[in-house]
Amino acid sequence: MRAPWRRPAPTGSAAHALRVCGWCAAAAAVEVALYASYRGHDARFHWFTHFFVGASAALAVMALVAAARARPVALPLVWVLAGHLFTMAPDFAFAAGAAHRRWMDVFLGHVSTHFVPGRNWTWYAVFLASLGLYLVVLDSATGDIAGDDDAPASGRRLSPRRPEAAGLRSPRGQQ
Repeated sequence: MRAPWRRPAPTGSAAHALRVCGWCAAAAAVEVALYASYRGHDARFHWFTHFFVGASAALAVMALVAAARARPVALPLVWVLAGHLFTMAPDFAFAAGAAHRRWMDVFLGHVSTHFVPGRNWTWYAVFLASLGLYLVVLDSATGDIAGDDDAPASGRRLSPRRPEAAGLRSPRGQQ
């Protein structure tokens, strides 16, 4: 038996909508707490830098996984939150008294990401590009993003998981 939080609710049902709202509220609450953790260290600049870098990395990995599986990843907000937490991991050590060092760049460029030209505007552009990549992959995998069943402009479409999802009949259903 699957755990209750792993049972798929039918898309469009009230249970599905509540589950999505619950995940969004939980992710927003964690992000607010992370933002507050920077309150004495130019919160807006540091939080946004690490959020954009971590979320961009997570979106790129999500795009690869979604393309390989031909379906969206489960719990996408958890992936984005995990990317953000990984990127800001050295700041937890900093809060405990450890100074920032160059080796901390193994956490998705934790130190050096603050010194790119354009600063947060650059990371915002990278984030938007990563989000666009993930949405294009989702559209290719499911056709649901564009709201129609037409193939994307490239003409490439990943095969659907179930034939009936693409409006095809299974050979057993024909007689």
